[in-house]
Amino acid sequence: MGLKATINLLNASTVVAISGGFRIYIAFLLAGKNTDITISLVMILMVYSTYTMDRTINCKEDEINREEESNANKCYPFLLVCMCLLSSILILIQARILPLIAFFPFVMGFMYTKGFKIGDYSIKLKRGLGFKNFFVAFTWAFTIIFLVYPAESLSLVLIFIFFFIKSFINTVVFDCRDIKGDSQAGLTTIPVYLGESKTKLLLQLIQSSFHICLIALAIFDLIRFEMFILLYSWIGGMIYISLYANSKKTMFRSIVVHGEWAHMLIFRSLAIQLSSNAFHSS
Repeated sequence: MGLKATINLLNASTVVAISGGFRIYIAFLLAGKNTDITISLVMILMVYSTYTMDRTINCKEDEINREEESNANKCYPFLLVCMCLLSSILILIQARILPLIAFFPFVMGFMYTKGFKIGDYSIKLKRGLGFKNFFVAFTWAFTIIFLVYPAESLSLVLIFIFFFIKSFINTVVFDCRDIKGDSQAGLTTIPVYLGESKTKLLLQLIQSSFHICLIALAIFDLIRFEMFILLYSWIGGMIYISLYANSKKTMFRSIVVHGEWAHMLIFRSLAIQLSSNAFHSS
């Protein structure tokens, strides 16, 4: 078993896991609630365990798309996944939140990777056109809503849709990267079916139309979402769709796409600081 491959496997989900922590932080802001760092930590642990388990369980397309992890020792990832799940459960109990929610994305992720069988009928979620993207987006949007509950009903619905669409777009962007492996494995993903150009146009249409609707609702004071978050999410999403909805291999894709929430919070803090300084100096 290769040490380097094992380290690659253990580290592969770190960025997306940290992104999950920032994502729940943004969800608290959108819900108008005080942010809870412990819940952000729970989200990081849940995302890491789910995606690390997904990478640990080999699939044909993964062997092609992730050759650098092909001879990894799988014992350490399994052990770390169990530790993350146990830690998230203990934190949820301490926070008086139903601990079973920690298993929801994990179980859904396992079903996504391995599929499930009902009698003689088997379903492989990775093989459906757009269905895998819907499935992943629903899983994380639902988890976020559960962790920020309670909040105003309309806000919860829109927060669910917001993170569902963002997650859907992000999964399709990463499917663009994996076109070669998915094609050879017989997977008909959206980029494989539409091609890079049409996929990019579809994602830009979804991104713009949804954000324009949210911005209009915020302008007319029908929702209390921060305008900065909506504008940054819209513009940032359009940028990374244009740059990374392709099959080119680049180390910056994960940093830019998954790191969007971190960038957003950094620039939000700077904007608040600048506006505060301008107010005091006037």
